Formats: sequence, structure tokens, C-alpha cells
Amino acid sequence: MAPNVAELYQFNPDIAPRDILDAVTIRTRAEIADAAAALEGEVRGFGLRAMVWHDLATMEPTVDADGQPINCRILGWDAADLAPLIAIDDAVRPPWLRACRVESQPFWFNRRGVHTLWENLYLDAIGLEEFDKRAPMKSAIVVPVHMPFGQTSVAIFTSFDPAQTDLSREFARHSDPLARLVQRFMAGYAKVNRNPRHLPTETMLTARQIECLHWAAQGKTDYEIGIIMGCSHAGVRYHLSRACESLGTVNRAQSVFRACQLGYFG
Repeated sequence: MAPNVAELYQFNPDIAPRDILDAVTIRTRAEIADAAAALEGEVRGFGLRAMVWHDLATMEPTVDADGQPINCRILGWDAADLAPLIAIDDAVRPPWLRACRVESQPFWFNRRGVHTLWENLYLDAIGLEEFDKRAPMKSAIVVPVHMPFGQTSVAIFTSFDPAQTDLSREFARHSDPLARLVQRFMAGYAKVNRNPRHLPTETMLTARQIECLHWAAQGKTDYEIGIIMGCSHAGVRYHLSRACESLGTVNRAQSVFRACQLGYFG
């Protein structure tokens, strides 16, 4: 089934950019397979292979409406190729996946480092000591997608030549169109698969509640927050308690997490 689906969307240099964006757009779960096939065809036209992961926190397989992993069924990867990434204990360690947590723009990597368009000081702290041990590919282009509610998706693009170690030319030519494709595909996939029961409700917090939560997120005690904000210990507890009620949470830690999800502070 997968090869036949992919053939419907072979790369066409004359296709308008908006047409391919529409082709990779997912509006319902039934469209996931066709959108993945469109993505595969376009990426193949760039001379690259693609794999996608909808949630960096779990590295669960991204699946179609039938529950089949699209990395295998449509994008052409073997289970053995994906095993190092599926194992969550190993998936949190590779430098390129750690880089996705602190970089929002496309980058490419090889054993010499993580290469970006702009300097990112956070990437300097990511070590490459275990690159050869943990790298299932010699080099790859990576597109992270940071979405609402703290979800981070990622697409990884590799050469058809597993020995290729330099993708700088491909990155310079294709990073922008790849980023547009991945953003559209992942945003649609996330929306059709979100469970409303797990989503925070839209909440209005006061400026004082946000300030209290902000300092709580920095590890400050109620007493310390009171000194910083110039109010009593009881006042701090009142603001935090009302914030819990507004956020639908049960304690300070959950309130800080929920406020972060909703973007009330960085």
C-alpha cells in the first residue's frame, strides 16, 4: 500500500509551493496517510529521506488513521533503523534530539557538531562524546517544531547514502522549504490527535497571580516571594490559591506547569 500511495505525490518541480503545502495539510485523521505520502514525495525530490516524530517527550510512533506507523509504512524506514530512537532511554541522549529542546530553527549535524544558521549559545553545552555510539546516521538535517502546550515535534532528513557526512549544501538549499512542510504537517497531526481531556482550559490570571507563579517557578518560597513583591506571606498564599482555582490545578507545582503551558511566563 505505501509505495502506491507515495507514487501519487512524486516530486514535481513545477508544482506551486502552496499546492504542496495543501497536500501535506492534515485536517482529519483520514488525511494523515496521504499527507505523509505527499511529504515523502517532496522530500525525495530533494534527494533526502524523512522520518517524523510528533512528540519528543515520548518518541511514540507517528501513526495513520489505522494506527500504522507512517515512518515504516509510508516513509520507508525499517524497524531496526528506528529502534535507537524509539527506546526512550536512548532517545533522550543523542545530541541532535537534545538540540531540539533549545533550538527552534532547522539545523544539521554530523560528528563535528550541530550546525545552525544563527549562533545558539545553548548548543555549545551539548557534548558529542558519544556521537558514534548513539548516532544511527552519519549526518542529518533536523527540523524541530515547537507547538502549543509545550509539545515539541521533530522531523529528521537524511541522505540516501548512509555514509554521507556533510549535508551543508542540502541544508543551505532546502532547509526553508523543509521547515514549511514540517510545520504544516506536524501542526495538523497534533490538532487531529489531541485529547481534549488533557488540554488546559483558557484561563485568565491577574498580574499578581502571574507574578507569584513566576517567582514560584524560580524556586522561591512564599516568604521570599512576599519580600520580593512587598506583600505579606498570607497575601502570597492567597494569590497562589486563587491561581490554582483559575487554572484548575491542585498544587503549586501543577499550577506552574499549567501556566507555562499557557504561555504566562517564559
